[in-house]
Amino acid sequence: MNATQAVSVAVCVGQLALALVGIARATRSPLALPLALLCLDIFGWTGASLAHDVSHVAAWHWLDHALTPWTAPLGLHFVLVFVGRRRALRKWVYAASLAGGVLGLVGLLALAVPAAQDFIRSPWWSRSLLSAAIPTMVFALWALVRHLRESLDATERARTRLLLAAFAIGTALGATEELTPDLLFGSVGLLLGTGLLAVVALRFSLFERNVSLRVAAYVLALTGVGVVGTLLVFRYLGENVAIVVLGSSTVSLAIVAGSRRWLARDADRRARQAQLTTLGRFSAQMAHDLKNPLAALKGAAQLLREDLARPTGVDRIVFADLMLDQIDRLDRLVDVYGRLARVEPAREPLDLDEMVRAVLALQSLASEQLTVSVALEEGLPRCRADREMLSRVLENLVRNAMEAMPDGGTVTVRTARSGAESVLLSVADTGCGMDARTRERAFDDFFTTKALGSGLGLAFVRRVVEAHGGRVSLESEQGRGTLVSVRLPVG
Repeated sequence: MNATQAVSVAVCVGQLALALVGIARATRSPLALPLALLCLDIFGWTGASLAHDVSHVAAWHWLDHALTPWTAPLGLHFVLVFVGRRRALRKWVYAASLAGGVLGLVGLLALAVPAAQDFIRSPWWSRSLLSAAIPTMVFALWALVRHLRESLDATERARTRLLLAAFAIGTALGATEELTPDLLFGSVGLLLGTGLLAVVALRFSLFERNVSLRVAAYVLALTGVGVVGTLLVFRYLGENVAIVVLGSSTVSLAIVAGSRRWLARDADRRARQAQLTTLGRFSAQMAHDLKNPLAALKGAAQLLREDLARPTGVDRIVFADLMLDQIDRLDRLVDVYGRLARVEPAREPLDLDEMVRAVLALQSLASEQLTVSVALEEGLPRCRADREMLSRVLENLVRNAMEAMPDGGTVTVRTARSGAESVLLSVADTGCGMDARTRERAFDDFFTTKALGSGLGLAFVRRVVEAHGGRVSLESEQGRGTLVSVRLPVG
């Protein structure tokens, strides 16, 4: 075994180990599956190249060229998930995948079509591959650099630096190898990149939780035995058997990775649907059970008020009025819960400033450590909205802001005009903030970072605002706090 083959074996072992760890964590971290697919792809074409060097069977050469074009799109997808911009920049992933898919199809056709083989042997193959891969990877590197500049968290910055180094080394040396195939640079670059990815996964909690060294050593040993065993099959059992063994192993791992994620998503979707159904039934039952006692309580309070009006018990009358007001509020709240699953707003002209004052007056916000700042722009145009639903929106946002500042801070509630046809309601805090990946998923149903959270708070906010024809946005940085802005149409 020469030096190039030895390095390729090390790359195969490392990439397969990372892929197995990613598959194991696919249901716990959004980064796990993208990294697993990227590592499986690199393992596949590195293994095919190694198999071709050992066996000199042409089919391995064409398989190498069928898998190589997918590395850049998969790398970009992983990077955009890491920086929390997968949804915003998904068109770039689609474009890169289209280019990679076309070139990958040419590699597959080369297994049987001589014209495809001639194209791959020509300089046009390298030019086409580099023309598709280099802009994709440069864009991925730009996204990492931007994320590094924006991030304030020390651990996140360390992760980003290591990923930036891994992708930069892999891109530069991989392009060099494509231009000068006889050099060892590409394999060495892959080995360095694999090592850096392993450090990020093991030391810097890439998958939300550290992978123990014991588990990493076990996985590494297992994959090492598998790769070495495949090489022995090449040597002693022949190329055809080796092709079946390595090919079936790679395909099986890819199927396991994809099916595990698909099954997890399907189970999650069913669980969410069941939760929503349960919430809807609970809301209907609660409305039915509370309506009658509320009506009886309201009637008793009215009789009490009439009786108290005859003596000179002014304070008691005021107290009875308060009871009646709160009963009316609870009655409206029951109606809101009855519409919760459907989010059907009962629109009426609403003074946004007055609604904010009323909600904040009922909240126990002020403390020695917590400061509440209110900045309301006077003379805002009225909007047609459901008062109770928007009150619940504001309560959710204020409560989230408070929970983000366990050691104290400032909550700022602000209203303002937003153009000629909308008004703005915003809640800002000076709390811990969110990282990019949490920020991207913040409005997803049932997503929460709290141990006892339901994941319904911001998702409910989004659904209510959209039901009113408005928009909600979130800005957050670790260490700088969070700003949630709600824009509602006027009129």
